[in-house]
Amino acid sequence: MKPDDPVLNRPEFLRRIKVDYYPGLWVGGVRKAFGAVAEVIDTPEGEQIESHPPHYIAALWRPLEHGIPFLPRFPYKVSLITPDVLTATRGLLEELPPSARMWIAGPQIDWALVAEVLMLSEPRLEPYHYRELEEFVRAERNATLTSISVHYGGDDAIFKKFVRTTPGAL
Repeated sequence: MKPDDPVLNRPEFLRRIKVDYYPGLWVGGVRKAFGAVAEVIDTPEGEQIESHPPHYIAALWRPLEHGIPFLPRFPYKVSLITPDVLTATRGLLEELPPSARMWIAGPQIDWALVAEVLMLSEPRLEPYHYRELEEFVRAERNATLTSISVHYGGDDAIFKKFVRTTPGAL
């Protein structure tokens, strides 16, 4: 989910989710981890197909301390939520104090790291969760390596473009 996602225009979110960041806001993020999954399981009656809905990773950070302009590496809370982005966003808001507001972060979040935190900290994950989350982490890491290769490698023209960038333009 990005800060400009149309789902955030729903009346239930307008009061509590802010489009622009300002100090004092909680910081949240929602990302689809994997789509619907079907697996064959053994039961006393024989093999059966079990279906699971899409899963979303929801991450939450406390308001940033004064003078710290970056998200901490590790979130305050990470959850795996089904079945849709609305439920995941509601889940984040339920964690906030009643009067608190939240900003939805975009590319600032290292989703591979957040998924790894989830895999190590959530005791109720099933084998299919681990399998799908590991694939999510692998895809995120590959996307990061591709981005590094495109933006920081290659011919002299690409390097010169990089040298002229400023932190706000990244």
